[in-house]
Amino acid sequence: MYRISFLLLVACLCTGCNNKFIYNQLDWLIPWYVDDYVDLTAVQKDTLDDKVDALLRWHRTEELHRYIEILGSIEQDLSKPVTKETVQKWFDDVLVSAKRIQKTILPSALKLGEGLSDKQIAELVSNLWERQDELEEEYIEENYDDISENLIKYVGRLNLAQKNALSKATRSMQRFDHVWLADRRQWLGKIEALLKREPGWQQAMIEAFALREGQQPKRFKQYLAYNKNIINQAIADVMNNLTDKQRERLHVEIADLRDDVQVIIARVE
Repeated sequence: MYRISFLLLVACLCTGCNNKFIYNQLDWLIPWYVDDYVDLTAVQKDTLDDKVDALLRWHRTEELHRYIEILGSIEQDLSKPVTKETVQKWFDDVLVSAKRIQKTILPSALKLGEGLSDKQIAELVSNLWERQDELEEEYIEENYDDISENLIKYVGRLNLAQKNALSKATRSMQRFDHVWLADRRQWLGKIEALLKREPGWQQAMIEAFALREGQQPKRFKQYLAYNKNIINQAIADVMNNLTDKQRERLHVEIADLRDDVQVIIARVE
């Protein structure tokens, strides 16, 4: 769901990638990602390319200005004590953007799905379940090293107190891989049923995505809320204890990120 919105904004606290490079490669990264699940014909690839071009034009025109506003809000927040609620607000802003992107992408994805053969649908479903099996074997989890390395990208080397804050937080977090994976398996079962493409399946798919978050298990939401509370507080603690050098570097990184966004926006103005 969040793959495209990670391009620019979440990166300011959660990734270490070159954001402008990633964005510039989306015109081939998205088709590659689709092609990883189903082999498309030449005509289908051309159709997908057109859809990707339209999506990127919309994103540059409608969404990137919002990213500038969010970055400005983050900078303002950093000028005063940061709370866990402040950090959650940053992620909530990104989530809102991610949901807008999903809503925009879904009709194009459904249109592409209409043109797939039964054999291609079977291939898609098989690959989705294969990925589920891989995830269940990997037991994906967020850990101290991930959070620490990503913060280092934007504020520089962490001192002992900052490391201890993150280490304590990650030790306090609760594993809920099993709950997340069980929910994901149930969701894939629903998607597989809808991909039988019975009459009205497109609208049913749109409604399923709209209801997705609200129908997640209570235990999943409880685990997620608990862990978010811990990690948000840890990030707030680090932000409140930045050295002058770290704070300067963070503002430079945010400014660079804003410049990257403005360069991309300028292409359509």
